[in-house]
Amino acid sequence: MIIFCLVVVFYTAFKGAYYFLANRLQELGILFSLILFLYSSFLAALNVRDKDLKWTFWMSVTILFLCFAFILPGYIFSNNIGVSMMPSVAASREFLIALIGPALYFLGRIGFDVDDLSKIITVTIGSIVISYIFHYLRIDLAAANLSSDVAIKGMVTNDARGLRLKAPSVALFMGTIISGYLAFKKTGDMWRYYWVAVFGFAIFSWIILQARAPTAMLILGTLIYHFCFARKTRVGMLLIVLATLLTIYPFVINQYFLLMSQMDGGVRYNSYLIAFNVISEYPILGLGQASNYTLSEGDLFGHHFYSSDLGIIGVTFKHGILGAILYVFFVIYALVRAVKINWLIVARTGSVNILLVAAIIKLFTDLLMIVLSYHYVQVHGVALVAMVIAITALYKLKYQVSK
Repeated sequence: MIIFCLVVVFYTAFKGAYYFLANRLQELGILFSLILFLYSSFLAALNVRDKDLKWTFWMSVTILFLCFAFILPGYIFSNNIGVSMMPSVAASREFLIALIGPALYFLGRIGFDVDDLSKIITVTIGSIVISYIFHYLRIDLAAANLSSDVAIKGMVTNDARGLRLKAPSVALFMGTIISGYLAFKKTGDMWRYYWVAVFGFAIFSWIILQARAPTAMLILGTLIYHFCFARKTRVGMLLIVLATLLTIYPFVINQYFLLMSQMDGGVRYNSYLIAFNVISEYPILGLGQASNYTLSEGDLFGHHFYSSDLGIIGVTFKHGILGAILYVFFVIYALVRAVKINWLIVARTGSVNILLVAAIIKLFTDLLMIVLSYHYVQVHGVALVAMVIAITALYKLKYQVSK
């Protein structure tokens, strides 16, 4: 039953259920994460007597995070705009997926092996890649694009490259790396055939999407991982990479905003200008979380305005400078933990943990593209960071140096 709950949580969190029932199954995943959190924390408190459990720490940090990310934005928006608070709080419910982090940790402390937890997550990510192709073949994209149902129409991208079904970006990115490794790993395990299939579906997905920038980031991130993060002795190369990137970064940012000012009549560029104005008015905690049941961002700033399209500027618009700092902190914190624990696993077992490797590449490339990054205030990004923090904590306990 616990395995089933974990599969549902990660399948829905990484957008596997996005294509049917108007993504309502995501609510089920959030509910299951809450149930797992309550169940595992209760059993850990009763049965685990180890001093390194840190039960109070995990509980207090989780509660503080949810207060800041789940409750506070609703209050801020209510106070700034003068509308009811509860609809905005409800609109922030995706942050509740963060409960899966301490749930995984407590499950590991009450007896679940961390390798089994990692395998459940990787297999679930692979199933999302397969299901994406299933839904691509099942859904009439032209009809969906003309649908009066906002949820159905929102599943489709229509631009110069044609109609495309929006992909579960985190699952596809990580699934490509995971399946590519496991499909060609020398083993007689029957799971290898599963990963060969997943890798084939992943390559087909990238061809369908024609997503040049994410594909480039996947290749670049994989190369940087091998040159900078694969071994401790290579981390010095990171300084060279960062120095090179920092040199060209201002030029890239300038070109990006210049491009935005010329595309689609400057719609997104104007959205940036609106966001900067709002940030200057509400710098510390931002405007807060809007809600379609009171006043949406479109109601306030025009129907073309979406803070989710604005990357870190959109994060600052909604959560303020403090929220943006915490956003960057958690991405870096999860990245550093994943790199260090992957080194530890290699030292103890002789092979990498491919789930952590995929997470490293995803986190690092999102950090490089921080101007465009908005993932980590959405359900899939929050789930990724929470999972990395929990899994690394369990591996550290499993492979820690005996004193």
